[in-house]
Amino acid sequence: MTHPTRPFQGQSAESRVHARRQQLLSKAYEIIAAEGWRNLSIHKLCVEAGLNKRYFYESFDSLDSLAAALVNELADELIGVGQNAAQSGWQKGLDTSTLARYVLDHCISWMVDEPARTRLLFSSASENPQALVQRKLVIRKMAQVLSAFSIQYHQAGEPLSIAHVGSAFLIGGTIEAVMTWLDQDVAVSREEFIEDLACFWVAVGDSAVSLARSRGATPTSSPGTEPNSDS
Repeated sequence: MTHPTRPFQGQSAESRVHARRQQLLSKAYEIIAAEGWRNLSIHKLCVEAGLNKRYFYESFDSLDSLAAALVNELADELIGVGQNAAQSGWQKGLDTSTLARYVLDHCISWMVDEPARTRLLFSSASENPQALVQRKLVIRKMAQVLSAFSIQYHQAGEPLSIAHVGSAFLIGGTIEAVMTWLDQDVAVSREEFIEDLACFWVAVGDSAVSLARSRGATPTSSPGTEPNSDS
């Protein structure tokens, strides 16, 4: 459809389109969190958002494209939480174990303080084909972000296959662990859960560093240090 181009009440046409898009995403999230993907329809969404259907098609081709956008937006929010925590903890000079706990605390808090968004992102997304496709893409994106940070953190100097493998392993395993914990299948406190995950992350990271060295790469064990002479 043709998008408006003229300003209205001090708002540009672009900002109004963006505001309506966010309004639809926000309302879709509320409906899905309460009733599931199967109870979401364009008619229901527009009625509850207080918008004409033409405004839906202004931003989305279908419910499937909205589903993909919603999954992607939640993923970007979680990635942002992790990246900000990682950079903040690194700048504070936290050691590796403390940094892992610091980052995981922020990410797990985002995931468990509002479980509905975590279930929508990693569990109920399977109820919508496009959302499921997008879920796979965002998990891959999360692993790539973690891989990039780990290469930078350990000053590897070059992409290492073990960083990509380890990151995919950690992201996938952590998501499954969080979903299991949210379902109360693991009887540990939140603090213990984060501590356990942090130990797991550090163990995988240390193993990846050792394996990289054995293959002739020269990652350091922590930022700002020189590689060992025997690496």
